[in-house]
Amino acid sequence: MDASTAPTFSQFFKRNFKRVLDYWSQLTVTLGFLGAGLAILGLYVYTRAIGRTDLFLAAIDAKAALALWLLLIVLIMVGYLGVLFASAWFYGISVSMFDKVPEKHNRIAAWLLLPLCLGFCVFTLLLFIYPDTFSAGISMGMIFSFTLIAYFALFSFKKFRAIFDENTQHLVTWKKISFCLWVGFVIGLAVIFASLPTLLILSTYVGEDNAEAVVVVGLFSLGTLVLSLVPVFIFYISKGHVIARVAYGLAAALVLFATFLLLSPGAMPTITYAAAGNLAIRQQGPARFILDEEISLGDVDNRQWRTRLNEKNKVEVTAFPLLSFGDILLLCSSDLRYLNLYQLPRYTRFCIATRHSKVTRKPLRPSLTPGLSWQKWAGHTLNWETVRSAVLTPILSHHPRPPAKYDVPRFKPLG
Repeated sequence: MDASTAPTFSQFFKRNFKRVLDYWSQLTVTLGFLGAGLAILGLYVYTRAIGRTDLFLAAIDAKAALALWLLLIVLIMVGYLGVLFASAWFYGISVSMFDKVPEKHNRIAAWLLLPLCLGFCVFTLLLFIYPDTFSAGISMGMIFSFTLIAYFALFSFKKFRAIFDENTQHLVTWKKISFCLWVGFVIGLAVIFASLPTLLILSTYVGEDNAEAVVVVGLFSLGTLVLSLVPVFIFYISKGHVIARVAYGLAAALVLFATFLLLSPGAMPTITYAAAGNLAIRQQGPARFILDEEISLGDVDNRQWRTRLNEKNKVEVTAFPLLSFGDILLLCSSDLRYLNLYQLPRYTRFCIATRHSKVTRKPLRPSLTPGLSWQKWAGHTLNWETVRSAVLTPILSHHPRPPAKYDVPRFKPLG
């Protein structure tokens, strides 16, 4: 587009703002339906992740809770989106550094994809195939070095060298060299920052940990890293106003992010699992619950639930809420708190599905305070070091350590 015919920012903004006002009612209805659909989908994914989809229909009646649920899911998704495109930010910076030749940004964006893709391949290979061969520092140095070698190899191509010379034609020699090294450093950072989306993929994986999973997750990580560069590439190869090009890039990023959520083994369940924890829909701390009259003492296992009958002959159990949405309450035994997400569906069928209106939650006792072991409780109540020294010092003073010859084991090791 010629600079003389390109609209200014104010003209572009007024024209598109008028379009938004003309279709405001349609937009709000559409966004409302999309938001409600996303909230309901997130709730379904969470109930499916914990293996209790039978509670899904009853839980969606809580409209107010769905609104807060949607807000937190969207915030977590935005955070995921920023992490997944961490390398793309540096890729965009490296292309924009060729500011003297903006009409050739599309070619520069294509050329710089080569060292980035090679660096991603080396990164994935060292992380998933040879994880214990080199230390973390040596691995990062190798990744950075291979990326720089691929970047300097671009200067062997006449077309790339011509673009570089045109961008630095007014610079002296040492400034050209500094610019070349600075671009290479930014590209190397783009590859190093690939560790962020890879760690996100690893943390959201909820499948079995075996050799087949390593290959699948490795290939998925490599594909995610390469495709994360596509929105920036689309921005630089598109024609038109800069805001329109940004819109194209954002649309591509959203499409790729939706694809990631659909294909990633555990991304959406992990998002909903984190949102449930932040909204106290899922609570980790155990508590005492008094159940309704319909549940008798023989319906629950004493060792699993630590049951007892209170003075009103109602069953009292120790449990934690795995799902607390609206009036729906899913109580699980305290042992399930330490399970991974992919293990929960095997055991949640043994949980108690009830309603908040039928259950009374009792206040915590010191023995049920979450995260407080008996050693910490003893150290908090007594000066544990003083007690231990008072007991052990007289014993050790009257019974000195035996000679070294008695330290030899009396039994032969097995095998």
